[in-house]
Amino acid sequence: MKSYTGRLSPHEGGDAMAATFHIDGHWLRLMQGNRRVGAWALEDVLVERMTVFRFNVTLDGVKNTFAPDDPAGFADSLHVVVDLRPASRFGLGERVRKAKEELAAAHAAAEED
Repeated sequence: MKSYTGRLSPHEGGDAMAATFHIDGHWLRLMQGNRRVGAWALEDVLVERMTVFRFNVTLDGVKNTFAPDDPAGFADSLHVVVDLRPASRFGLGERVRKAKEELAAAHAAAEED
């Protein structure tokens, strides 16, 4: 079982709460402190990346924003990917392309020396 702590906020407003998601096999469990809020089959949960650090988590048709303390681990556990296309909302595609070009140029310059 993997556990991810963070802040959970309802989309329709309201205060953020400290929350822990437990991912166990085919289940996602939500805890607030020692209180179990609910459990859902993973196929019934929709998780979308909003930013590198925040996710939309839809449970029973209700959208929430989750800001986990370990966003990379949370994304990996639920197989949520970052869209690296140049026109993606993260803009990472263009930065990755530029970094690869700069790295290739640096290697080429080093080989000439």
